[in-house]
Amino acid sequence: MLLKLGAHISNCLDRAADAEDRAQQSADSATRSDNELLAQSWRHLARGYEFVESLERFLSDTTSYKKIPPEIPVDPVEQPAAPENKPIIRRPRVHHEASFKDRLLKSAQDAREQAAGLPPGTPRDRLLQKARQSETAANIDTWISSPGTGPPDGFGLTKKPGA
Repeated sequence: MLLKLGAHISNCLDRAADAEDRAQQSADSATRSDNELLAQSWRHLARGYEFVESLERFLSDTTSYKKIPPEIPVDPVEQPAAPENKPIIRRPRVHHEASFKDRLLKSAQDAREQAAGLPPGTPRDRLLQKARQSETAANIDTWISSPGTGPPDGFGLTKKPGA
């Protein structure tokens, strides 16, 4: 379900503008500083709402193509083995040559190349969707790996004031 946050975003931006007006009209430097901080906080909240909207759009796009697989019936006769009878199975550790971001971008490039050879239709659309998802995942990985808190460029959110 997509949240309609446009009214909240507008409200936050209006409050930020009001706080900036109060800061400009204030003669006291402490009051001016408080109002500037308040305006910055309102803008930050608006960016948070914008991010939630974009994330929900992204998630709704990816879930609309998925079909729920039928449940696998559980055989009531079959009992799982007791934990003490099961050996501990350890996965072999895989050391990748390329970084996670590079592997995602390579996956996106491969999907686009495969899609280029297909006629318009569902298989081609799925490959293009996979490419977009891989590129978005690479951007998100870069974003959360960076020391800053801002979203990546071109993510559709407004910039921080003074940044």
